[in-house]
Amino acid sequence: MVVEPRLTSGSKVALPRARPLLVRKGARYTCFGDGLCCTDIHALGPVTRREKVAVELLEPGSLVRHKDLAAPVFRTVESGACVLRSSRGCELHARHGAASKPIGCSRFPFGLVATPDGGRITTEHRCPCRTLGERPAITAEDALPSLLDARGRLSPNGKIGARVTVADGRTLAWARFRNVEHAMIDALLAGADATRVLDVKAFGRLDGERWKNIAAEMREERDGTAYGESMIWFSNAILTLTAEKRLPMSDRPWAWSFDVAEARSPEEPFKRVLNDWVADLLWSVDWVFSTRSFHAGRRELVTLYTIAETIGQRLVRAHVRPDRAAAEALTVVELARQSGAWERVQLAL
Repeated sequence: MVVEPRLTSGSKVALPRARPLLVRKGARYTCFGDGLCCTDIHALGPVTRREKVAVELLEPGSLVRHKDLAAPVFRTVESGACVLRSSRGCELHARHGAASKPIGCSRFPFGLVATPDGGRITTEHRCPCRTLGERPAITAEDALPSLLDARGRLSPNGKIGARVTVADGRTLAWARFRNVEHAMIDALLAGADATRVLDVKAFGRLDGERWKNIAAEMREERDGTAYGESMIWFSNAILTLTAEKRLPMSDRPWAWSFDVAEARSPEEPFKRVLNDWVADLLWSVDWVFSTRSFHAGRRELVTLYTIAETIGQRLVRAHVRPDRAAAEALTVVELARQSGAWERVQLAL
């Protein structure tokens, strides 16, 4: 989706561009091989038609058709892991080289958004390799291979134009908006309370929707996978915060990956893990593509933050290490944010 630049008489519009590559201050990541991304926390794919032909030639029988996506994805075994995951990591990679992996596998957890300043490198946080441990700072050189398409060209996930919508149809020039956004990110990285930085209230009225109905729809996603259990955690948090219903803790089928991550990681403060995630979502300008205005985007983000904080604190009370509790909560929240039920929330904000 492209946010079209708005022209004024005599103005020179700064068009979105993918270069130079820009990295957010404080963003850290390295792949430790914890393996969570290669499991049923999400559909392992889909792969394109060209990728399907190549994968089936190299590893016959490794793909199945996903009934909801109506597209091929990697098959999982009983544990929920990709059929090609082994003690060596990805067997497709190990046997045939990095270039054999589909874009969806090689790109994770990176993303790219083109802005008038250049291409912002973004990251997803539903991976302990991104959220826990002594990770080096991300560099453009390290991220570049994951940001290229099959033809070797930079492939942005989205583009931001010369003006952004702030609220109620009001727009702000990108350069002025960037200053506001950078000040918020700096405050988060300095340890400020995220709800104060975002400066809006969580939850609130939805246009044509009710929070209890959103929670009920998410509960219907329970299907025996780690993704389904994440929906239960997320919906329970919604009901706790909006209806004051305290529901029992559910299973955590992703916990084995966080066991590995915790063993290699010195402890960090709970709020630092959450603030780093909020800073990343601001940096990604993701609200442009989901809620269309900065005010609505902040409402969504402070609501997600409050849910993540609630889930994380519940885990802390169950004697989970605080930084790990925050990281597990972010996995739940990032997965739930991709659901059809949450897309309705974005439209209703």
